[in-house]
Amino acid sequence: MANSLIRSNRNNTESSIPKPEKQAKASDFVNPAKDKPTNKEISSVTFNTNLKISNHTRNKLQAMSMIGYAENQRLSVETAIHSFYEQLSINEQKEFDLQVSTLESRDVKMKSKK
Repeated sequence: MANSLIRSNRNNTESSIPKPEKQAKASDFVNPAKDKPTNKEISSVTFNTNLKISNHTRNKLQAMSMIGYAENQRLSVETAIHSFYEQLSINEQKEFDLQVSTLESRDVKMKSKK
């Protein structure tokens, strides 16, 4: 009996196999954005990184968000950095901006190589 079940599946005619209305060509899958060279230079990239901090620092960031200074811990860090920046002298702010600009350029170069 098992043989008759196997044979019944093998005896199907090819007309029972569904045929697609259109067949895809290789050109249908070409990404036009990759094919066209663009002259736009990337000036900034954003990607997530990890930052190793102690539980005490994490708790302080969480407390900042809980009392309403920021929506979350990530924004708490940004708030703290902004507060630090505001207390710098003009020359220190220029030096800080230069260092940040240099690091941002490095990130763009690293990400554009991939």
